[in-house]
Amino acid sequence: MTDQDLIDGYDLLFSSELRLAHEALLTFAAGVSEDGWPTSAMIWRFARCYDVPLAGPAGLCGFLVYRLGNRTVFCDARRHPAHVHITSTDRFSRQSLVAYGFYNTAAAMSEGVGASVH
Repeated sequence: MTDQDLIDGYDLLFSSELRLAHEALLTFAAGVSEDGWPTSAMIWRFARCYDVPLAGPAGLCGFLVYRLGNRTVFCDARRHPAHVHITSTDRFSRQSLVAYGFYNTAAAMSEGVGASVH
Protein backbone atom coordinates (compact mmCIF):
# COMPACT_ATOMS: atom_id res chain seq x y z
CA MET A 1 0.00 0.00 0.00
CA THR A 2 1.27 3.46 -0.85
CA ASP A 3 0.75 6.74 0.98
CA GLN A 4 -1.64 7.77 -1.78
CA ASP A 5 -3.65 4.55 -1.37
CA LEU A 6 -4.07 5.38 2.32
CA ILE A 7 -5.19 8.94 1.57
CA ASP A 8 -7.62 7.73 -1.10
CA GLY A 9 -8.99 5.14 1.33
CA TYR A 10 -9.60 7.81 3.97
CA ASP A 11 -11.84 9.69 1.54
CA LEU A 12 -13.66 6.51 0.46
CA LEU A 13 -14.19 4.94 3.88
CA PHE A 14 -15.20 7.97 5.92
CA SER A 15 -17.78 10.70 5.36
CA SER A 16 -16.71 14.32 5.05
CA GLU A 17 -18.36 15.06 8.43
CA LEU A 18 -16.33 12.31 10.08
CA ARG A 19 -13.11 13.49 8.45
CA LEU A 20 -13.80 17.04 9.64
CA ALA A 21 -14.57 15.81 13.16
CA HIS A 22 -11.35 13.78 13.18
CA GLU A 23 -9.22 16.71 12.03
CA ALA A 24 -10.82 19.12 14.51
CA LEU A 25 -10.46 16.61 17.33
CA LEU A 26 -6.76 16.02 16.67
CA THR A 27 -6.09 19.75 16.35
CA PHE A 28 -7.93 20.51 19.59
CA ALA A 29 -6.21 17.70 21.51
CA ALA A 30 -2.76 18.75 20.29
CA GLY A 31 -3.30 22.11 21.95
CA VAL A 32 -5.02 21.20 25.20
CA SER A 33 -4.40 17.56 26.10
CA GLU A 34 -1.59 16.73 28.50
CA ASP A 35 -0.05 14.27 26.06
CA GLY A 36 -1.33 15.94 22.88
CA TRP A 37 -3.73 13.10 22.10
CA PRO A 38 -7.55 13.00 22.42
CA THR A 39 -9.24 11.73 25.55
CA SER A 40 -12.51 9.82 25.64
CA ALA A 41 -14.33 12.99 26.82
CA MET A 42 -12.97 14.92 23.83
CA ILE A 43 -14.06 12.16 21.45
CA TRP A 44 -17.61 12.27 22.85
CA ARG A 45 -17.64 16.05 22.51
CA PHE A 46 -16.53 16.14 18.87
CA ALA A 47 -18.72 13.21 17.82
CA ARG A 48 -21.77 15.05 19.17
CA CYS A 49 -20.66 18.40 17.75
CA TYR A 50 -20.23 16.97 14.24
CA ASP A 51 -23.18 14.57 14.62
CA VAL A 52 -21.17 11.47 13.71
CA PRO A 53 -21.30 8.02 15.33
CA LEU A 54 -18.86 7.77 18.24
CA ALA A 55 -17.13 4.69 16.79
CA GLY A 56 -15.69 6.67 13.87
CA PRO A 57 -13.65 9.39 15.58
CA ALA A 58 -12.80 7.01 18.40
CA GLY A 59 -11.37 4.38 16.07
CA LEU A 60 -9.46 6.95 14.03
CA CYS A 61 -7.78 8.06 17.27
CA GLY A 62 -6.87 4.55 18.43
CA PHE A 63 -9.87 3.89 20.66
CA LEU A 64 -12.26 0.99 20.33
CA VAL A 65 -15.68 1.52 21.91
CA TYR A 66 -18.48 -0.82 22.90
CA ARG A 67 -21.61 -0.80 24.98
CA LEU A 68 -21.76 -2.66 28.28
CA GLY A 69 -25.26 -2.34 29.62
CA ASN A 70 -26.04 1.37 29.81
CA ARG A 71 -22.47 2.56 29.60
CA THR A 72 -19.95 3.03 26.84
CA VAL A 73 -16.53 1.47 27.35
CA PHE A 74 -13.48 3.03 25.71
CA CYS A 75 -10.45 0.84 25.00
CA ASP A 76 -7.53 3.24 24.54
CA ALA A 77 -4.84 1.52 22.46
CA ARG A 78 -2.28 4.31 22.99
CA ARG A 79 -2.50 4.67 26.76
CA HIS A 80 -3.79 1.22 27.80
CA PRO A 81 -3.12 -1.28 25.00
CA ALA A 82 -3.72 -4.30 27.23
CA HIS A 83 -7.42 -3.41 27.46
CA VAL A 84 -7.73 -3.69 23.67
CA HIS A 85 -5.99 -7.05 23.61
CA ILE A 86 -8.10 -8.64 26.36
CA THR A 87 -11.44 -7.54 24.87
CA SER A 88 -13.05 -9.90 22.37
CA THR A 89 -13.39 -8.40 18.89
CA ASP A 90 -17.03 -9.43 18.70
CA ARG A 91 -17.82 -6.65 21.19
CA PHE A 92 -16.90 -3.98 18.66
CA SER A 93 -19.03 -2.73 15.78
CA ARG A 94 -17.85 -3.02 12.20
CA GLN A 95 -17.53 0.78 12.01
CA SER A 96 -15.36 0.79 15.10
CA LEU A 97 -13.09 -1.93 13.70
CA VAL A 98 -12.78 -0.24 10.29
CA ALA A 99 -11.79 3.10 11.82
CA TYR A 100 -9.40 1.44 14.28
CA GLY A 101 -7.87 -0.64 11.48
CA PHE A 102 -7.31 2.52 9.45
CA TYR A 103 -5.65 4.14 12.47
CA ASN A 104 -3.32 1.14 12.89
CA THR A 105 -2.43 1.08 9.19
CA ALA A 106 -1.64 4.80 9.18
CA ALA A 107 0.44 4.45 12.36
CA ALA A 108 2.42 1.54 10.92
CA MET A 109 3.03 3.35 7.65
CA SER A 110 4.17 6.49 9.46
CA GLU A 111 6.90 4.48 11.18
CA GLY A 112 8.21 3.00 7.93
CA VAL A 113 11.38 3.92 6.09
CA GLY A 114 10.92 7.10 4.08
CA ALA A 115 7.55 7.85 5.65
CA SER A 116 6.15 11.33 5.25
CA VAL A 117 3.22 13.16 6.71
CA HIS A 118 0.99 15.02 4.26
